[in-house]
Amino acid sequence: MTRAALAVIAKNPVAGLAKTRLSAALGEQGAATVAAALLADTLATVRTLAADPWLCFAPAAARDRMAALAPGFRLLAQGGGDLGDRLAACAAALHAAGARSLAIVAADTPHLPASWYRSAFALLDRVDLVLGPALDGGYYLIAIDAATRPPPAELFTGVPMGTDAVLGETLSRAQRLGLRAGLLPPLRDLDRIEDLQAALDHGELTGSPHSLEAIGALLRQRRQPA
Repeated sequence: MTRAALAVIAKNPVAGLAKTRLSAALGEQGAATVAAALLADTLATVRTLAADPWLCFAPAAARDRMAALAPGFRLLAQGGGDLGDRLAACAAALHAAGARSLAIVAADTPHLPASWYRSAFALLDRVDLVLGPALDGGYYLIAIDAATRPPPAELFTGVPMGTDAVLGETLSRAQRLGLRAGLLPPLRDLDRIEDLQAALDHGELTGSPHSLEAIGALLRQRRQPA
């Protein structure tokens, strides 16, 4: 096991399970198509980095499918509870497996450059915690220096995930825990149809071929008259 571990947290990209906030605009199958494309590009970038790659996936019954989507990744089934509980369990499992610096990234960040991942790990030489702020008030990546102690579960459990308070609450908890925090540049989440359109309009997906093709095709189809 390398000193650094990088986990992608993801749901099986099937209709009715993944990217459900896009279902109203794209239908369940369209949302699943987007989820699969975003995951493919995210995994491709993670695969290029000098960190042990993990896929923290749900549901547990999808292990074979997720293994096929992420060859070379170590697999970790997500536990129960809300997203905060599952992130805490993922971080704890990476540390238990031997990681002394670790990062967890969302599965829908195909436009996150490889250099930003490297910056996150480099920052851990000077701080205890690195967050990648999302434009919606959450974060797209969290990295933790776990060389001297396990990742604190308090960074995750009880945080109101899915709200615009996530980043601020996590930073407040880090301060209470005596953790030095650093920030990456902000990045757009790809959760809503408006996010997909904005990412296309601003050229943010030029390095993400699967996402660019799938999102472009679905948005063109959506604009066609019935």
